[in-house]
Amino acid sequence: MQKISLKDKSQILIAILFVILIQQKSFSQIERETRAVWIAVNHHLDWPPQTNDAEKQKKALEEIFNNIKAKNLNTVYLQARFNGTVLFKSYFEPFTSYVAEKTNGEISYDPLEYAVELAHKKGLEIHAWVNCVNVFSGSETNILDNPNHIVKRKPEWIIEDNRDGTKSYWLDPGLPEVRAYIADVITEMVKNYDVDGVQLDYIRYPGKNFDDDFSYGVYGNDISRDDWRRNNITELIGLINKNIKAVKPSVKLGAAPIGIYKNLNGTYAWEGFSQVYQDSREWLKQGVLDYVTPQIYWGMDESPRFDLIAKDWVENSYGRNVVLGIGAYKENVKNEIGKMIQYSRSINASGVAFFRYSNIKDYDFKNFSNRTFPADMTWLDGSSPEAPLNLRYERDEFNLSNKQVGIRLIKLVWNNKDTHYSNNIRYFALYSLPHPGSELLPDYLFDLVPADKSSATLAIKPKKINYYFTMKSVGKLWKESAEPSNVVDVKFDELNSLVNIDEQNQNPLLVKNTDGSTKILLFSNIEDKIEVYGQDDLQQKELLTEAISVGKNIIDLPVDISKYKLLKIIYQSSKREVELKF
Repeated sequence: MQKISLKDKSQILIAILFVILIQQKSFSQIERETRAVWIAVNHHLDWPPQTNDAEKQKKALEEIFNNIKAKNLNTVYLQARFNGTVLFKSYFEPFTSYVAEKTNGEISYDPLEYAVELAHKKGLEIHAWVNCVNVFSGSETNILDNPNHIVKRKPEWIIEDNRDGTKSYWLDPGLPEVRAYIADVITEMVKNYDVDGVQLDYIRYPGKNFDDDFSYGVYGNDISRDDWRRNNITELIGLINKNIKAVKPSVKLGAAPIGIYKNLNGTYAWEGFSQVYQDSREWLKQGVLDYVTPQIYWGMDESPRFDLIAKDWVENSYGRNVVLGIGAYKENVKNEIGKMIQYSRSINASGVAFFRYSNIKDYDFKNFSNRTFPADMTWLDGSSPEAPLNLRYERDEFNLSNKQVGIRLIKLVWNNKDTHYSNNIRYFALYSLPHPGSELLPDYLFDLVPADKSSATLAIKPKKINYYFTMKSVGKLWKESAEPSNVVDVKFDELNSLVNIDEQNQNPLLVKNTDGSTKILLFSNIEDKIEVYGQDDLQQKELLTEAISVGKNIIDLPVDISKYKLLKIIYQSSKREVELKF
């Protein structure tokens, strides 16, 4: 048997396929949906761990991204500017103290660069989450000791705010030089890092009681202070949009306004428009944002109500994406996540985002049974790349390690017609089809392979005789090639030879393996689910429920069946029952 090289091992996708759940078209997932999560860096809330060991920090982030991918989420909002410090190399602002420096004063690694590369390897979209106007709050006062902190460098730009016994520092957005500075920090980041998007947070005033008499006296131009403040924030967003689109037109710009734009009938809570001067409807109307992620952190049955507020945002989107922010840190909200996802789909929202990672780390997203791309943004100019060519599989062998007995390693290889794929292609999308002639549905998306690869090794524990794979190229804005590659048929012939089971012989058969484990082999004309029960002296015990595909299926039984007199198999769609005696 041919050994697997280290090079091949490095290309193995995180895709150990115990079963491919192919749903019928009528139950298919929606085609595109943003499924995002905020990763809070400030105060080490989600990442990085409180250690100076760079490798431990990197490993922790990879574990987070692996978990996000396994949950079939597709977008990360990683906090990149917070408390006046940044997670990247900057001419303007001090680097975060959360990442240790080497002895020569250089940083041990570039966290944003590492995060972007890691996210793209995992097939995740990554947005730099930026705190804009607020530059310090909280208890980490040592941050303010840095002479390069903006509070120390430009005290004339800073307004101290005292609210509910807490002191914080804010830039004065009424000053044109402040707006230019914030835009410069963000533009520098976009220019130097391959982020997919930027999300603006704290893009507001702290409240009505804000000491901006000086800037209002100079620049107020005799308009009301409320209107002037709203105009300042809108102008700031317009400047950021103009600057980053001039550098990289494909970078998405979003904002996370507070949950309520204006109070609805029966809804009374902190209001964005009048209390913190966020005229988010105007931002959307002007088209200076590609998306908003309003922080609708309430439940379905409390006041204010999640559903009413969410609907109000979607109905006033002006054609831009609305991704509903969900407060998963609240227990009552967390218990309703499934309902909220379903509701977001019913009102045609662009998706959902969860605050924050630690609160959904162990959550099982049953609504996300399949992978999907983030919501489309048709107004952004993304071209469709050329399709990959000559998809084939070159190697098929067993992995005999103790932990993966029965795993088959399938190496797929392809050619790329576009010799400049690194500029035009972000990923190759691999699809697993139920039939070689199946319509290519979003449900069948199996994995995303980074654009710099021309092969991938899949680890499969076979559940059927034939697996059919095809592939499309995917651009940076998730535009797929117009046509897929050819379909490759991966066939496990030695399994086929175990028994002659086909359309004429549709009765399930029991096969005992040499290691004592047991399989059921069965043929199905449709995608279905089966229930398998063990029966002993008329007492039934459910063993498993498993999806089956069209054609020949191999079902591993996870328990010792010797204690049963027979097995009963029930097909869910037809309610057909079959008994296997042994």
